[in-house]
Amino acid sequence: MRYLRITGVLLAALLTLACATESVAYDPVKFKDRTVDVEKFFTEFPYTPYSITMSDDGSRLFYTRNGETSDLMMLELGSSSDLDEGTRICDEDFSKKNLWDIGYNETDKYLYWTGDEKNDEIINLYRFDIASGEKIRLTDVPYIYGWNFDESKSHIAYIGRMGQNEKRLDELHIIDLQTFEDRLVYTDKPEFRMTWSVISVRPDGKGAALNVLKNADRTYTNVAYVDFTTGSMKILTDPSKEGSSDGTEPLIPWYDDNTVYFISNQSGYANIYSYNVETGLTKQVTGYSHDVTAGWLTVGGTKFLAVVSNSPAGSTLSVVDPLSGRELASSTYDADITIKTTVGGDIFLSVGAVDIVFEMWKVTYDGAELKDPEVIVSLSDEKKDALVRSYVERLEIPTFDIDEKTGETRKLHAYLLTPKKPLKDKIVMIQSFYGGSNSYDMEHQIFADAGIYVLSPSPRGSSGFGRDFAAMNDKDLGGNEIIDIIYCARYISEKLGVPPERIGVFGMSHGGYATMRLMTFPGEVNGNKASFPFGFGVAVAGFADIVYQHNHSNIPDWTMLEAGDPVKDKDKLMDRSPISHYDKITGPLLLIHGNHDDRVDIEGSRMMYNALRESGKPVEFLEIDGQGHGFKGIPNNMLYYTAILQFIDNL
Repeated sequence: MRYLRITGVLLAALLTLACATESVAYDPVKFKDRTVDVEKFFTEFPYTPYSITMSDDGSRLFYTRNGETSDLMMLELGSSSDLDEGTRICDEDFSKKNLWDIGYNETDKYLYWTGDEKNDEIINLYRFDIASGEKIRLTDVPYIYGWNFDESKSHIAYIGRMGQNEKRLDELHIIDLQTFEDRLVYTDKPEFRMTWSVISVRPDGKGAALNVLKNADRTYTNVAYVDFTTGSMKILTDPSKEGSSDGTEPLIPWYDDNTVYFISNQSGYANIYSYNVETGLTKQVTGYSHDVTAGWLTVGGTKFLAVVSNSPAGSTLSVVDPLSGRELASSTYDADITIKTTVGGDIFLSVGAVDIVFEMWKVTYDGAELKDPEVIVSLSDEKKDALVRSYVERLEIPTFDIDEKTGETRKLHAYLLTPKKPLKDKIVMIQSFYGGSNSYDMEHQIFADAGIYVLSPSPRGSSGFGRDFAAMNDKDLGGNEIIDIIYCARYISEKLGVPPERIGVFGMSHGGYATMRLMTFPGEVNGNKASFPFGFGVAVAGFADIVYQHNHSNIPDWTMLEAGDPVKDKDKLMDRSPISHYDKITGPLLLIHGNHDDRVDIEGSRMMYNALRESGKPVEFLEIDGQGHGFKGIPNNMLYYTAILQFIDNL
């Protein structure tokens, strides 16, 4: 039986649910004036859209189907466009382990992925034979940051993290897929560290472009070229300029034998650049005032760039001449789009929105214009109605400071999800961080099905609005982004006429921390005063002590970027740690955490629970056995959502 540590009225119901791991059906969850069929959100579309991978030729999809187990699936698009008709290709249950970054090798017909053995984030590279079902592990390292095939698909380049915290060494390796020889080609230096990186191998196999961090600082992300022959590294971008990790990467494949294109946001927005090995010259190709990603097209033997710009206001797909940077064609869509692969002039896109669960489109560039999208994968109308339980409204919410670019009060983007059948006495839940994305969020829709309004805002530090906005919370964790959410709470309370006691805040990871910080906020930070008495909170996989988190996490560089130096800035970090202000909590708190979480140690939730319980504050705590940074499988997720809904129901 799953180990639970939970207090109060939730215990009996959750223990019953926890024992039902062999069952294939679950009772709806009773909530206020209705029952909520949580299970349908997993059974009607038991897939994770962002992890669906397409083969390079556009003929196959690889993905996991999540149920009592999590199964690796393959769909031949020539025979079906329904994910439900895919074939299970592997006997393993991936609800008990991590499965990341799937890639199919057209040359040797094997499937490759990074993952672990027991959900502990000891990440290695695996090869899988679809025909025989045989799996072998290709590496034996503590963690793999990134990997990719070379152009011939005969080798794999990968970055291994060979240690922990600041004393580690990160290594770039090449594996020969015929002999399995694993060759070390470069060890990073303190000045420029390899971490999570896209690796683009030169066509002749003599080098690779990848992204590196100056002095391990994510705000100074650069693109570098590593020469495998000399073992040397050349920085292609300007090391003196800021560039964020989520707006920097080389494109795959190279344009020609000597020229690689890459994306950098050192200009303030993610734009496209080129570098030529022979001339040593770096050139800016585009000058957009919005962030872009890109892939390659080939039409009539000529290469073009397929350029995507996503924002909450909509998305644009453009075709760009890589030599001049001139835009040749462009189309806009009210959805978030991602290039999965290109075949000739065909661009295969993964598509989603707040009210679009998942679709795949094919958009063709014929050398003159982009044709209308052809939908090649979608959901039935019945499934769409079952899974989208809200109406969507885009809001601009004024916050506390002045936007330097406009000279006016800064406005924050947010989505308001209004339930199709709201409760008589309105309840609002506000996402504390990672909100505002124009993508389907199952959690939001489960809350909406329960009749709860959901506000999904983008506080400073959010992506999608340029590098400068994304960097506004660097070294300011628990600072001004917290006041942004307080202003959002005031705004929505007035707009909907809902008192604070029926407004809750929720979030996971950074959002779990932000939830606890919002509920224990002492009233002032950075000289800015603000307060909002949140009625309740749900903090998932969060941390209550920033310094403890830094010293017990497998991503300590994250806290260095977001919060600051845990030694030099210790006093500030402790003041911004929710555990330091637990006595100021404004309402009941539900804590949820997996006990195999190596990214955010479960002790962060335990210490908050113990402090609140011992002081007589209302708190509930659910520990889920065997789960890491997130929850896999229907049983664990039913446990998770039952806990949340019953917690709110009993307030």
